[in-house]
Amino acid sequence: MLEEIEALLSQSAAAWSAGNLDAFMACYEEAPDTLYWSETRLIIGYTAIRTMYAERFAQAMGSLKFKVLQVKPIENSHALAIGSFCLDERTGNWSLLLRKTERGWRISADHTSSH
Repeated sequence: MLEEIEALLSQSAAAWSAGNLDAFMACYEEAPDTLYWSETRLIIGYTAIRTMYAERFAQAMGSLKFKVLQVKPIENSHALAIGSFCLDERTGNWSLLLRKTERGWRISADHTSSH
């Protein structure tokens, strides 16, 4: 499980750094109740999250790196992952609730905050 989740996040970060929005979004569960929560707003739904990121992709994206600090299984279907990110000079922390889907592990809830 840990290796699969780390690989998913590594692929997502590489896609962000390459400016590939669709590949970056592949880590999120395509569901109407998928959520993203930052220090300033709550966004509910895969489509709304994609729209929020599309606005960011209109600007220079920079180089994104994730560091997974811990993954805790929640039964067989979910996992809680915590870690940090570095986006050029900006850093922060995240916690992710991931769900095992037919497509593999996908983010169901994302709480990200920057320093």
